[in-house]
Amino acid sequence: MDPQVSTSFIPKKNLETAAARPTGRSTGLLLLLATLLFVASLVAAGSVFAYQGLLKQSIASKSASLALNEKAYDPGVIQELIRVDTRLNEAKTLLDKHVAPSAMFAFLSQQTLEKVQFVNFEYSINPDGSSKIGLNGLADSFSTVALQSDQFGASKILKDVVFSGVTVDAATGKVSFSVTANVASSLTLYSNALTTNPVIPVEGNESTTTSPTQ
Repeated sequence: MDPQVSTSFIPKKNLETAAARPTGRSTGLLLLLATLLFVASLVAAGSVFAYQGLLKQSIASKSASLALNEKAYDPGVIQELIRVDTRLNEAKTLLDKHVAPSAMFAFLSQQTLEKVQFVNFEYSINPDGSSKIGLNGLADSFSTVALQSDQFGASKILKDVVFSGVTVDAATGKVSFSVTANVASSLTLYSNALTTNPVIPVEGNESTTTSPTQ
């Protein structure tokens, strides 16, 4: 026998080809994941479909209930109630804007000093709802006019108070003057006059004696 010839009964395998083949475990895991995703999508779709059905059923039930409630009321009565509500709202709007100038006289009677007399009164309404007054008055002296100016100036109701035309009458010794001022809308609103006392307390120096306008 030729000593260089070697024989073997063990078959030779291609190790690289065997290593490249995928295992059955990896394929099974991917299949399981795909199955789970598919089942989850089916469950989600079923939930959405069921929720839509519940919403439709709820809307139909409420629509039927609303229709029954509408039939329980007379349409004529409903229209009449709507008209009454509109009129009430319009009346409230008019009342809120209505002014009561009489409150101005009560205020001036409390703010006028004892030795001051007003002989002329002018009244107008500003675009913003406030009022403007113009007064012509007489006093016994310049110091009384100064005190009256301080009294008006200390008031929270009067704004932009201006005293002008201060002169002395040689025959009587009286000091004449003019006053202009803006009046807060809260004083002359009729709605406020309904709920408040028309007598306005004196602001400023409480010791000042006041009297009604003459």
